[in-house]
Amino acid sequence: MLKEDNIIEKIEKAIRVSEKYIGEGEVATYIPELANVDPDGFALSIVTVDGKVYEFGDLDTVFSMQSISKIISLTMALLDNGKELVFSKVGTEPTPYKFNSLIPIDDRASNPLINAGAITTASLIKGDDVDDRFDRVLTFVQKLAESEEVNFLYKVYNSEMKTTDVNRAITYYLKSKGIFEKPVEEVLDLYIRDCSIGIKATELARLGSVFANGGKNSKGEQLISEDIVRIVLSQMASCGMYEESGRFLMEVGFPAKSGVSGAILGIVPGRCAIVTYSPRLDESGNSIRGKHLLDLLSDEIRLNIFLHE
Repeated sequence: MLKEDNIIEKIEKAIRVSEKYIGEGEVATYIPELANVDPDGFALSIVTVDGKVYEFGDLDTVFSMQSISKIISLTMALLDNGKELVFSKVGTEPTPYKFNSLIPIDDRASNPLINAGAITTASLIKGDDVDDRFDRVLTFVQKLAESEEVNFLYKVYNSEMKTTDVNRAITYYLKSKGIFEKPVEEVLDLYIRDCSIGIKATELARLGSVFANGGKNSKGEQLISEDIVRIVLSQMASCGMYEESGRFLMEVGFPAKSGVSGAILGIVPGRCAIVTYSPRLDESGNSIRGKHLLDLLSDEIRLNIFLHE
């Protein structure tokens, strides 16, 4: 829930101030299809735990979830296997290395929100084959987002599969360490499919509001246990913005997860979920305008979870 006093004015003020970051950074090009977007496209959606929606910008723009899908892989791995098994395969600690680095891998990846960790959690999702596993993932995302329009972006998937040599190397390395036993290409395929789920800002914010509301949707149905929500939010807080995670948490003050398509999902527990979409990225792979807008919103409508009200 958000305090209603002048809230629209405060949000619009934050958006106006964030306009000074238009033009900063570059869109992701290592996945060629991600370069085929309006680099200055913008959307903001806020969905509160009591169902209020605040929307601004290009709300019909569909973008791929990319690394935001990592929170879904973690959630489903936990639902399918339990905490003990999942965290025997993947760690919990932040890393100073790039999101696609091989360096943090020893007997397990350092956390589930970098590529190695998310490939590991994808390997733990149950199903008869890749198609069945992905159907479960997509159906789960649609259920959380309360939208059957959430779909699979074949062009993004095909583009990423042609340029995923680093992720393929990571997957083979994980297999060589005995972290999973499934065929490498099946695990990699599911991971890339998950990243290629297409979604709009408000759909993603509605999905996030389930995590903000202790695992309950707008109808009060418990879709995710409170224990799993706590785990996912703690990992988002400590690891969700890659090597900028500590500074982001210090300055903005709530859990978040970014994706290289330009989206950031922020969760303010007990209050709301916020999605920003702006494709130009910094060197860490985080949206420049998006992260600054979340900082501005945190100040304007007092969203920092460390503030005493």
